[in-house]
Amino acid sequence: MDVYRIRKEVTNFIKEHNLIAPGEMVVAGVSGGPDSVALLHILLELRCELDFAVGAAHLHHGLRAEADLDQRLVEDLCREWQVPLQVKWVDVARKAAEEKKSLEDAGRDARYSFLEEVRKQWGAHKIATAHHRGDQAETVLMHLIQGTGAQGLQGILPRWGAIIRPLLELSQDQIKDYLQNQDLPYRIDSSNFDKTYLRNRIRWELIPLLEEKFNPAITDSLCQLAAVMKEENEYWDQRVGEAWERTVTVTEPGGPALKAKIDEILVLPLALQRRLIHYMLRTAGCGRGSRHDVQRILDLMRGEGSNRRVPVSGGMWVRKSYNYLEFGIDAHSGTDYCYLLEVPGTVEVSETGWSFAARLLKDKSALSPEATYLDWENLQKPLYIRSRQPGDRFRPLGMKGSKKLKDYFIDARIPWAERNWTPIVASDDEIYWIVGHRLDERARVTDDTRCLLEINVTKRGK
Repeated sequence: MDVYRIRKEVTNFIKEHNLIAPGEMVVAGVSGGPDSVALLHILLELRCELDFAVGAAHLHHGLRAEADLDQRLVEDLCREWQVPLQVKWVDVARKAAEEKKSLEDAGRDARYSFLEEVRKQWGAHKIATAHHRGDQAETVLMHLIQGTGAQGLQGILPRWGAIIRPLLELSQDQIKDYLQNQDLPYRIDSSNFDKTYLRNRIRWELIPLLEEKFNPAITDSLCQLAAVMKEENEYWDQRVGEAWERTVTVTEPGGPALKAKIDEILVLPLALQRRLIHYMLRTAGCGRGSRHDVQRILDLMRGEGSNRRVPVSGGMWVRKSYNYLEFGIDAHSGTDYCYLLEVPGTVEVSETGWSFAARLLKDKSALSPEATYLDWENLQKPLYIRSRQPGDRFRPLGMKGSKKLKDYFIDARIPWAERNWTPIVASDDEIYWIVGHRLDERARVTDDTRCLLEINVTKRGK
């Protein structure tokens, strides 16, 4: 087995899809399993050639007795390889019960949420996960079984926002050979054999059946389908962007989230209408919306009369007002609020369900990775935690000039519903922190900072 060839394949894949730029930092999600151990090792081998830095993050799900051993292995490897590591424990079973999700969905959401937390804390640029060709084939089949359109048939993308999948072109056999050749230790997750999960039934039952009875190269065929559908979807995304410019207006706070011209939508091909509606739903804060949401909106546009409205996902509604579709939020989703932030002190923001604990620190060696820090002496007082207001501007950390908060939310693709309840730490005149997103340049902590404002944000009941 040619280790050099595998590394070259990954290098070419990274370059082809522009996954990592020179000077960037990548956070690798490392569970301790074979795929993620190979991912971390390959990234470390490529970091000098491609000029990037690597850190690791490990989430303990609290589900399996052997999970402590998984964490220990990851800690040992990162210590040996001198890789910075962030570890977090999450009660995924409790999270699943509280959020009424499956363990699989709750675990996936917890992982990606944690990886994004680490990326922001470290100022990293990308999150790398260890998905490979086998995962791609399973995902395409799973989407087919559950029901999907063209978007679902593209499977796992090489890049989605800050998330990258450098190993997506490698087979599982290549990864196993790599581990064996490099004598790398790894752990086996027993839950990967639990056939109550659909993905595991596809992996251990359906794909072997298809290989034996129908097509020995079924994995390659499914991966080829995903690649073709990705290219098809890129074309349609371009058409959606052109249609968006002609038909859709993003409105100001206090009104509907979006307005769209019905007559100009109805002359588009039906396939483009559906995709445009999906994009409008996603932009307004409904995720992609379900096919039932899309059909309700199509029926609303084609129906008689005006001033009719239908509910859609995410607490949203869509109204037909003469020749316009208006996408809005239920009244309880966008309540204005403003709370005084006493320092030291704790404030509960009932509209968001979050608690803010603030205190002053002078010892920079006592910093917590869970907290956010601002330069206390550069802040105007008093400070408030409030919702956004028309005309808000701030200076995003790292930028020289100021930017409208509305434009920042749009550029960052923050869903409309999330924009209305996202807390802002501000004085009477200045914004210092868009909570969960970006600090203001004036709050930056530097070597000259003498006094820190520490803010810990927690979900109520945690």
